[in-house]
Amino acid sequence: MRALAIAAAAMLVAFPASAQRTAVSAGLSPEMAGEIFGKAVIEACVPAVAGNGVSGLAAARDGGVTPTQDAEMRRQAGAAAGETVWEVTEARGVVTVREAAGRCTVSVYGPAAAPVILQVGAMLETSHGFERLASTQGLGLSLMRSEGGKRVMVKLAGAEPGAPGHESRFSVITATVFVAQ
Repeated sequence: MRALAIAAAAMLVAFPASAQRTAVSAGLSPEMAGEIFGKAVIEACVPAVAGNGVSGLAAARDGGVTPTQDAEMRRQAGAAAGETVWEVTEARGVVTVREAAGRCTVSVYGPAAAPVILQVGAMLETSHGFERLASTQGLGLSLMRSEGGKRVMVKLAGAEPGAPGHESRFSVITATVFVAQ
């Protein structure tokens, strides 16, 4: 056992911490991540799609969201080459916003999917004028709101670890916001 501890210590010296990716939002609880996810949907993606994009929002000017070119973050967000990925400062590395023309997607990993989806759906309905359209297969909701002649749609979806087709060790929740024709 002692030999194992010495070998582990030797590896730490051989591979300094600077070579490792720094922990991001290490003190963030799953519950807080879920709350920040909901806030990003409501305060970033909904107004971005209904208006002039994330870059035109106060959150972008104030540093609440910042664009990133970090390859790992872009991969985690599932971003295509032409999409902008924004890190949510309060939940760096846990909550991301992916934006393309007319579409904005918020992703979070860690919180239990079903309660967060229901909570965000309820907030959109009660405080932001959205109407629930349907429950999707599995963990999901679709909501819609008319605004200035546009129909703003929000599709919430999630998966827990171990769900069919879900390879992550963590739960993953996404909200895709877009304008329907």
